[in-house]
Amino acid sequence: MHRLTATDATHVLAESGSHISRIIDGYVFDPAGATVDRDTVLEWLTPRIEHSPVFRSVIRRVPGDLEYPYWAPATDFDLRDHVTVEPARAPGWLAVRDRIVETCTTRLPAGKPPWELLVVTGITGVDRFPDGACVVVLKMHHGVGDGMATVEFARELFAAQPLPARDGYRPVGTAGALTRALVRIPGNLVRFARGSVRAQVLGRAAARAAATGEIRTPQFRWPTTRFNRRHGGGISFDVVTLDLAEIRSLRSRHPGVAVTDVVVAVIGDAMVSYLREHGEIPNGSLGGKVSYSMRGSLDSAGTTDTAAHAGDATSGNNFVVLTVDLNTDTEDPVARLRAIHESMAAEKRRFSNPAVAELAEALDYAPAVYVDWLVWRRSRLPIGEGETVALGNTMVSNVPRKADDMRFLGGRAIESFGILGVADGTRLNHFVASVGDRLTITFAVDPDVMPDPERYAEALRRAFETVVDAHRARVEGGVGATEEGLGVVEEA
Repeated sequence: MHRLTATDATHVLAESGSHISRIIDGYVFDPAGATVDRDTVLEWLTPRIEHSPVFRSVIRRVPGDLEYPYWAPATDFDLRDHVTVEPARAPGWLAVRDRIVETCTTRLPAGKPPWELLVVTGITGVDRFPDGACVVVLKMHHGVGDGMATVEFARELFAAQPLPARDGYRPVGTAGALTRALVRIPGNLVRFARGSVRAQVLGRAAARAAATGEIRTPQFRWPTTRFNRRHGGGISFDVVTLDLAEIRSLRSRHPGVAVTDVVVAVIGDAMVSYLREHGEIPNGSLGGKVSYSMRGSLDSAGTTDTAAHAGDATSGNNFVVLTVDLNTDTEDPVARLRAIHESMAAEKRRFSNPAVAELAEALDYAPAVYVDWLVWRRSRLPIGEGETVALGNTMVSNVPRKADDMRFLGGRAIESFGILGVADGTRLNHFVASVGDRLTITFAVDPDVMPDPERYAEALRRAFETVVDAHRARVEGGVGATEEGLGVVEEA
């Protein structure tokens, strides 16, 4: 029986109320004159979904959550249940955006493979798209995996040629899953007890590393803003397109700072600008939660296999959250970018510490019922009622796409975007992606706190110009940015 890990199961157990646990991964394709209708898309997809069993399987919960949910083959799988193909409702981006919002606000049906594909065809009137472009949106349950995992599934679907078919999961009935869960209870409790002791040891080791200066403990409390209160239930989003070539042009002169550092600086600047326009001045610097993929990182055993300690599953959600100081109270854009880079680098060093890295995986020792209790307890914590908020004011996710070679019905990808969910405490989130020289920042927001997203989109553009112009002026003025440790490289 292929079980979800504790980390993946959390996204299944936590889905309730206004919280919809899903990943939205979007691509814009130029179909190059190809016919795009439902029958053609279904025929094209049929051999492609055979590569990964996830597309043909369901997530089932064990009665009483005595064990983590598990994967099982879908007995009534029909590709037509998962694919929607329809023409754009009207010219322009607004009509496309509103249709995608509908996808964001609907739950994936229980008992079905946890994914859907929306294809909007015949798009016109969008300056950055050729007339006739298609937007293809892949929606997957967060229990399947994180943004990086979803991109991998997208690369399987949109490969130039279908990838080889793979075997699916073994059939497991409810009775069999329950019996297995009951048998495993003693072993799970022993594993949990050992894991708890191990977590205490790791916690002390991490504390010693912080005390000796080996790692730097970040600030975990930040001023509460309108974006950090209870979620009103709705969601809106928009995509801001920036010129990645402007960032790349600085790389040869300023080795050191990553694209993510630049984007985080832009986001922090834009957030403060928007808040000030609405008469809100944060009491201190804002903080950001920046997702950082651990794929390929060394685990505590010194290997690159990130299989969970649960025993027979590998986590699809394999990332940690860096707590980064956005330094929004630093006026000089160059100094602010340098400080953000230092904060980001310190967090990466912290999670590269063996004790901290293993401690981040401690949840995988916990029994399913304990994870269920943690989810319940967290849902009852006060949100945004005090002067400070934990971890950060917004979430930023930068997932490398490598989408230039993706194809849909022969058409090439020309733009990519992703839409993070919004929830209690995080009512404004950002997803960063790029294709070619086009970088996109997709911001998802609760419309109750941002009824005018076009103003925030403009704030992001202004902030980007400020960062680029400041670096250009510093170089043209003869100030050596290299000596200051500035620069840009293309990495997360």
